[in-house]
Amino acid sequence: MSRHDLHCDLGRRLLFTCANAPRSRELRRILAPALLWLASLWAVSAPALAQAPVVEPNVDAVVQAGRWSEVEAGEGSYRVVVVGQGFEHVSTRVLAQWKADGGEDGQARIVHEAELVAPGNYSLTAPKLTTTASGVRVELRGVATYDSRRRVVCRFDLAPGGKVTVVRACGL
Repeated sequence: MSRHDLHCDLGRRLLFTCANAPRSRELRRILAPALLWLASLWAVSAPALAQAPVVEPNVDAVVQAGRWSEVEAGEGSYRVVVVGQGFEHVSTRVLAQWKADGGEDGQARIVHEAELVAPGNYSLTAPKLTTTASGVRVELRGVATYDSRRRVVCRFDLAPGGKVTVVRACGL
């Protein structure tokens, strides 16, 4: 058996094409449209994947609730972002954001941002947001970074215009 015959025989067994194999024409007829479809699907989805927003790996939670409205900034929703950091003593940074709805370009934007909890002292879980008459109440629960037996609860009220009221500070 020649080298070419061995190659064709192996190709038939593995369902690959071989020029003089009758089965190869049938396989090409079936596989060609499928491969073309897969290639076109990849070509269409690749740009969309490249444009997908990236969430930083240290973002632990993003919670959005309620609505706000301002004369100059328009209207939108409240959003709270929880960011974890550290190695041995993991702590949490919590940001409140006033996210405006998409404008003519369709892109939402952050019009106000306030740090509710600075990193270093507390390790907090995902926030609970409750709609109030004036905006949103944010409740955070967790533990002190250097003493995990010490539980903490923090509460903040968010109102239009980037206003934050501390209802209950984390350390109390």
